[in-house]
Amino acid sequence: MAAKRSYRDAWLNNEDFRPWLSCVEDNPSRAFCKICKREVRAELTAIKRHKTTKMHSVYEASEQQEVQQERIPVHHGNYAANGVAVATVLFACFIAEHNLPFTTADHLVDLMKRMFPDSAIAQDMDMKRTKCTEVVRTLGRCVTED
Repeated sequence: MAAKRSYRDAWLNNEDFRPWLSCVEDNPSRAFCKICKREVRAELTAIKRHKTTKMHSVYEASEQQEVQQERIPVHHGNYAANGVAVATVLFACFIAEHNLPFTTADHLVDLMKRMFPDSAIAQDMDMKRTKCTEVVRTLGRCVTED
């Protein structure tokens, strides 16, 4: 029977592994994929094989897409622009808190623009399903990390 392999910190020197690989604290014979949120055997061949799996590729592509998503800009000294950023975050939090479907954002923002035609913040607010999903996902990560 072959000896169990142990996780090696030297693997983090490899550019292919550094962004997503970490050790499992209580089990040195396992490694953890931060992208897929899965454990793999702490063997170099198993780690390389995991990197080439379809599941890992899909998760990695979606993570790169999240990084490229439009970030909510903060404008210093511009109340209306900051108000739009705050309104965007509050709106996304409302959708998540009340467990409403993200497709609600498609219609509710348009409704608010019609309801408040004199509000510069409402008129400048632009949020559809995909942006709402991304804001909730990003804020959710921040909230669960704290």
